Amino acid sequence: MDTTTRLESAVGTNWHPPVPGLLAAVHLVDVASPGMEGLARWLAEAGADVTGSIPEAARNSPVVAALEAAGVQVHVGFDAGHVRTDRTAVVWSGVVTKPHPELDRAQVLRLPILGRVLALKALSVQAGGAGAVAVAGSHSTATAAAALAHVLDDGQTGWVLTAPARDGAAGHAGDGGRIVVDLCPDAGTHEAAPPGAWQHRPAPHFLHSEPKFTAALILATSANAPHFEDNIAGLDTAERLARNAAVVILPTWDTSVANLRERLGDRPVPGQKVVTVGTDPASTVWIMTPRWTGEDFRVVLRYEETDHAFVLPVAGRHHALAVCAAIATALVLGEDPQSVAERAASFRGVERSLATVGSHRHVTVVDSRARHPREVAQDVEAARMLTDGSLLVVLEPDGIARTSEHAAELGAALEGVDHVLLLPVSTPLVHHTAPDPLDAVEQAARQSLRDGKVQRARSGPCEPGPEQRIGELAAEGDLVLVVGTGQSERLGARLLFHLAAPTAPIPQHL
Repeated sequence: MDTTTRLESAVGTNWHPPVPGLLAAVHLVDVASPGMEGLARWLAEAGADVTGSIPEAARNSPVVAALEAAGVQVHVGFDAGHVRTDRTAVVWSGVVTKPHPELDRAQVLRLPILGRVLALKALSVQAGGAGAVAVAGSHSTATAAAALAHVLDDGQTGWVLTAPARDGAAGHAGDGGRIVVDLCPDAGTHEAAPPGAWQHRPAPHFLHSEPKFTAALILATSANAPHFEDNIAGLDTAERLARNAAVVILPTWDTSVANLRERLGDRPVPGQKVVTVGTDPASTVWIMTPRWTGEDFRVVLRYEETDHAFVLPVAGRHHALAVCAAIATALVLGEDPQSVAERAASFRGVERSLATVGSHRHVTVVDSRARHPREVAQDVEAARMLTDGSLLVVLEPDGIARTSEHAAELGAALEGVDHVLLLPVSTPLVHHTAPDPLDAVEQAARQSLRDGKVQRARSGPCEPGPEQRIGELAAEGDLVLVVGTGQSERLGARLLFHLAAPTAPIPQHL
């Protein structure tokens, strides 16, 4: 009798994974934001009573409609009255930069207030023997986490993702208790809270200990302001997670992860299995050179002296390697290689991650959700391979803190681009006194690009919008890469409309 049959015999086909008591009747602040959406859907499917709030601007979002269809009660606007007295806890994403009425209300009611990652750890603790699988790192986890959830999707496995697979769900409870969680800190644009901002009440003591994971796939351990101010901070966090996993999977193509492997080797965890995956033949799971066909990657992975062939319909070599890391994790966990191959062949990447928005007049528009400078550089490199024409990049840097810290790297990431249009830095801060870090990004970009190749979008009644600026630069055969996670999320569709009707006003709903 296989695992599925035994489970159905024991508990029936309507069984759902248990919900931690702390989250049984939970309120989620900004429930439609990345990371929070997946948590809400998992909890609702598992039988929790979930309420949440959204900003007014998100009222008509398809994410909100999907949450309501899943059973989440969504309130528009942030109001203290949305936090009812019957709530067991309040969860927030961390994107709060000033006193917040719902968090203040939770504090008055003496409700536990959890950050998103702490709530994910509570789910992981509850998974217990069924197994929690973590995908983590200082950045660049979205593709690997979504791919791992996809290749493990046997009807029993659930997941909570920062970003969903294309045409997929960000959260799913599953029927077997196993859960894949994306622990990357980048769920939204974070900034340091100003003096006098809300301070959360400490979470229950049992959540301060790290949960035990069946496996942990760790993609990167480098600096990522404002989460990790330097490489050591990112490395220390990854090590704490790794020491609480029975199996640790480490890519060899990230030099920062090599330091983590050395630490684990110096002080090994008894009984722990450390697995490497990469293009080095000495890796535990050897990725033989991925071959791009123009539509997908063809790759062979060698594990335990056996070769397994896979078709990966994703763009960008770095995304293909991330999918390979997810496949390696599945193989190490004992999944059937043929089933993994069949599921991998239908994984088309993550929403807005080198996703083609459309084309008009033979100008192709591609979206990128990259935030970290390394992610931006990798998506720019991949986009160059997708066109024989010019590459135009629209970059919306993420956060005052991150952009200030990584400005030189962001500018350098644009090397080789034919034209760059810089948008204002995305930030939830309405008022701040920090210098505009876009100046430093522009200066760094100009060091590697010729004069006139770097422009800034400026606001004003007589200033052309970014759609008009790009429309004037783009020619037949060119590719426009739109990078960012703020206002740039809507820019691709608006640009396509402008290319189709240059003299018509762009509709407000786009």
